[in-house]
Amino acid sequence: MEKDIRIATVYKKDYLEVFGPYKMSTVRWTRISESLANLGFKVDMIINSNDALCPTSPNLQCVPSSKVIWEKYPIVKTLYHTGYQALVQEGVERHPFVISRLGSVVGSSDDVPGVHFFKDERRKLYEVQLQIHEGSKYVAFSSSPDKLLWEEEFGRKDGLLLVPTGVDRIIPDPSGNPYTEFHERIAVYIGNIRKSVHQMELNLLWQEKLNALGSLLKKKGIRLCLIGLGDTEKIDSSVVTCLGPVRNDRIWDYQYFADVGITLAMGEVQNHESSKIYYYLRTGLPVVSEEPIPNNYVIEESNLGFISHYQDNQVMVDMIEAAIFHKWDHEGAIRYILNNHTWDKRARIYEQVIREECEAQWG
Repeated sequence: MEKDIRIATVYKKDYLEVFGPYKMSTVRWTRISESLANLGFKVDMIINSNDALCPTSPNLQCVPSSKVIWEKYPIVKTLYHTGYQALVQEGVERHPFVISRLGSVVGSSDDVPGVHFFKDERRKLYEVQLQIHEGSKYVAFSSSPDKLLWEEEFGRKDGLLLVPTGVDRIIPDPSGNPYTEFHERIAVYIGNIRKSVHQMELNLLWQEKLNALGSLLKKKGIRLCLIGLGDTEKIDSSVVTCLGPVRNDRIWDYQYFADVGITLAMGEVQNHESSKIYYYLRTGLPVVSEEPIPNNYVIEESNLGFISHYQDNQVMVDMIEAAIFHKWDHEGAIRYILNNHTWDKRARIYEQVIREECEAQWG
């Protein structure tokens, strides 16, 4: 198509720590914007600071929200509930071509299986979803269960896309073992475990689970390390080593030099995918994950890890030990990820609908 297509991508109106390097939500925003730019679109990431450190690449730039001229964008792509809220705050929620990507979907009731937002938090998110349903041309979801829940809640089946999390095609080579002070094998959990004021039930569930796993792993001579943001005051430091948050551009060594990566479910039923699975596998790190997680199929298809029954700590620990000593085809798993689950692959889903719609409009 000869005519340039300009896209605005929006995450938060009040996001001061632009490209904060510790959050997967910011990584997704940046990587999808970069990947759309690599496909030839003109992409502007809408920020709220003139001084923000922005990624630079051909076709990609950052534009402060105070200087945005919304009419020049034929497409606006929002990320998460906060992205669409930013459009509402700007008064442009009725833009004719909005693609809203949601990381999770809430139901109209606190009792929806697989939904782990409750009370006022859930109600506020649901109100945003009502606005998204009315104002968005396309809605994208990270998992099939979230998409199905949306269909059940809103009766809408058109304009719905399935776009899971992706992972970087090119990553740094190993630069040094961050676990040199430890002498045990390393099982690592990388991911934010939420704040106690945000999904408090889930925060406590994961702290209890990590303590239980850490205690059992310690008896096997395996150290459990926790990396990420969140409240950890209930973590037992005698069995779980908290290493705090690590910048996303430096996280790779914590995967290269670990022996196994762990993924925990949110409950007996889970709609939300786990992005860490893609990241573990990108470095050839075996994964042990709990059963309800929707994208566990990636572990099976890559043949690099095991899937444990939910809340069976002893079985999970036995699987972690087995994963450490199993002879895996690490390179084969990495090839599988590169062939199927990169950010570029995800961006092409958007490319198809954007070009189809724009060709129909412009001819």
